[in-house]
Amino acid sequence: MYKVEYEDLAQRVHKLLKQMILQGVLKCGQRLAQDELAERLGVSRTPLLSALSKLEREMLVETIPRRGSFVRSYTHQELINIYDIRLRLEPLGARGAAEQATDGEIEELKQITDRYQQVIATGDPGQIKEHDYDFHMLLMRMSRNTFLHSIISSNNIILIANIQGLLKDPAESLAQHRSIVAAVGSRDADFSEEQMYHHLFTSRATLLHSAVVNGAART
Repeated sequence: MYKVEYEDLAQRVHKLLKQMILQGVLKCGQRLAQDELAERLGVSRTPLLSALSKLEREMLVETIPRRGSFVRSYTHQELINIYDIRLRLEPLGARGAAEQATDGEIEELKQITDRYQQVIATGDPGQIKEHDYDFHMLLMRMSRNTFLHSIISSNNIILIANIQGLLKDPAESLAQHRSIVAAVGSRDADFSEEQMYHHLFTSRATLLHSAVVNGAART
């Protein structure tokens, strides 16, 4: 019983730290002082260390001997490499969503897209990126491929944390999201895959020719 309670707590801490990285509360290159974080989260160091270890396996945190743990930073080329992975895997997720999703999930995807449009009106890049993350992760969940969901979650957060601002006009992203939703809603697996590839390819092209990596990135 105590083991289950501990595991649940460690999972909650992991989820919260991951959300803090996604939202920019914990920034690239920031040192994660364990005592300070444990006090901030109201937990002991044991579940915190377990959560940090999992984040390290997900490549969101790195531990440097005699220096401590840090939110991991990435170079421009490393981010391009991550986009290459997304280009191969997320179209697979979109195909799976078209084949596997329930009508209720497709309706939820439409609602997330509508909320994304509302957030665009605020002009807040942080909120826009967070809602974009929600859109992509729901699609991956709809594919019923838990391994794919886990990989894309970490890769997406790495990109969000390490890229300044937005890679494209949010209105363009919104139009592409709606095209993906329409393809998935029509159960057209081929077109869903194609639309997701196009959506990610245009972002990668912008990243390739820009210098939008956060200053904390390693050389």
